[in-house]
Amino acid sequence: MRVKGTNVTRIRRKKVIKLAKGYRGQRHINFKVAKQQVWKSYLYSYRDRKNVKRDFRKIWIARINAASRMNGISYSQLVHGLKLAGINLNRKILAELAISDSVTFSNLAETAKSQVKAPARKAATLESEIKVVPAASEKKDGSNNSSNKDEEKPTSKSTVAEIKAYLDSKGIKYASSAKKADLLGLIK
Repeated sequence: MRVKGTNVTRIRRKKVIKLAKGYRGQRHINFKVAKQQVWKSYLYSYRDRKNVKRDFRKIWIARINAASRMNGISYSQLVHGLKLAGINLNRKILAELAISDSVTFSNLAETAKSQVKAPARKAATLESEIKVVPAASEKKDGSNNSSNKDEEKPTSKSTVAEIKAYLDSKGIKYASSAKKADLLGLIK
């Protein structure tokens, strides 16, 4: 005797048909087509849960940009200025402030403007901040004579920079990409 699984099959199929309620045409009647459409709708819902977050972020940025331009600053400068000021507000809150509380948003925009227009920190340069003092070479008798070191020919133990400095002091031309062995070969 062949078992058809009547109740179990019908219950399983009714679940899918119930999920397909509201679909157009055979998609809400026929089990085979309804099952395919329900699977596809699950894929769409998974994808679109991610896309909703993306779309909201776009809307928030558009609102912040419009409000910040009304206050005389661009969106990127506003976000950068707030970051420099140490104000950590996410875009959702900034967009809500732009719509509901324009006075607070204007104060934030002014703070960002002042931070962006503040003079940048001066970078340290070799001439102004760091003084390079060459180490004094000592002879065996204990006297200091730095010109004597320049006259000493570099050896294979010398660095490439030292060899190039020696060649520059002697006025010998070399390729900037020359290897150490080639540079030592130029020394006579």
